[in-house]
Amino acid sequence: MNKHQRLAIAFTGLLLIFAGSCGIPSIHPIYTKDKLVTVKGLAGVWSDKPGEFTFNRKQTIDGQEKDAKVTIYKTEGDPSSVWQFREDGDKRYLLIHTDTEGNSAAFKVHVIKLGSHLIMDLFPTGLPDDGKDNGVGRILKNTERINSLRQAHLYPVHIFAKLEITSNQLQISMFDPEFLENLLKRQQIRIKHEKTEDGYILTASPEELQKFAEKYAHVEEAFLDEPAILSKKQ
Repeated sequence: MNKHQRLAIAFTGLLLIFAGSCGIPSIHPIYTKDKLVTVKGLAGVWSDKPGEFTFNRKQTIDGQEKDAKVTIYKTEGDPSSVWQFREDGDKRYLLIHTDTEGNSAAFKVHVIKLGSHLIMDLFPTGLPDDGKDNGVGRILKNTERINSLRQAHLYPVHIFAKLEITSNQLQISMFDPEFLENLLKRQQIRIKHEKTEDGYILTASPEELQKFAEKYAHVEEAFLDEPAILSKKQ
């Protein structure tokens, strides 16, 4: 591991308290050129979809871990997040994410296909033509105003998500850090990583990351309970 990777791990360790709700951080991307795909219909503006959504969530009841159903009701009047995907070259996208507080952040997005599953790689970048300093120093001075998705990328790390798309609905499911932690503690997987005070950061190669994602892409418990379920605006 080189000096820059060690610095990234040390710095990210101080910030994983923000990242817990937004997936598993990784030093390396999950994509390789041979796996990259173009996703038909992804480009455009997507927003939270009104409706009733039910998820299974693990809860400890009387000392035992059990599945509990959680239902979320979202109406047309509730604050919405906006996900704008722009084509940004061959098999590459730019995502402008605006959270429910109106804070925006930009990400480079690559999508790969593993078996029958689409996996999205997000990596922070500057907002286009904003003319502002998007560096870590500015972010740390304004953490109360930071975009919610950007919280997982206070230091430049990659975050992965499963992508499911139809003509009018997009579902983005982030991998669950606690699921990874449990696998590692039980020694059920071997994947390169570093442990910090607040969690884990993956240091595995793209090929190793792909094996992990493909193995668990169909496992419901591998993902955070509440995916982003979006409808297309334009």
